[in-house]
Amino acid sequence: MVARPAQFQLDVVRPRAPAPEVPEVVGPPEAASFLEIYRTHAKYVWKSARRLGVKPPEIDDVFQETFLNVHRLLDRYEPRGSMQAWLFSVLFRVVQHHRRYYRRRPAVAAEDTSVDVDSFAESSARSPDESAEAKETARILEEILDDLDPDKRAVIVLADIEEKTISEIAEILSINVNTASSRLRFAREHVNAAFARHRARDGWRYK
Repeated sequence: MVARPAQFQLDVVRPRAPAPEVPEVVGPPEAASFLEIYRTHAKYVWKSARRLGVKPPEIDDVFQETFLNVHRLLDRYEPRGSMQAWLFSVLFRVVQHHRRYYRRRPAVAAEDTSVDVDSFAESSARSPDESAEAKETARILEEILDDLDPDKRAVIVLADIEEKTISEIAEILSINVNTASSRLRFAREHVNAAFARHRARDGWRYK
């Protein structure tokens, strides 16, 4: 059976290599449970922020604010789902806040040479041509996802990278199932259409 185009395209950037080192949390955490959450899930939060389109100049602020919110909200946490699902929901709201904040700030020119929707396989596992093609595909994908608003990007990240069900996505993002389904359908259509345009324009690269 042929894989769904959008699912297939996102599969090429599923994490297979270690995430980058994360900075120390800001402030002295007092609760041992919080410290354990930080130690266990810091890299997941860091990678999820990148998946949601947070750029390198902003990622430290987003990362630190997320864990400050986790520390503040921990006593109200109800373990109905996974800890990572709850952390993603906290992170998502921080990302929304920062996107509004950065839209109000004057644009600052900064070179961003990273190509990252997620980590790639070890380069030794690919031929030079395969590695170059995978990186180019990831670069294109990140450009496509950057065109999505945060709500739709979060849904497709949860569905096609983290493999969450629609009901799980709805709970994580505090939306109803119909809204989650509609956003996912729109996001996949957007990714498919954008990839089709790239293939039509640069078809020689995919032969």
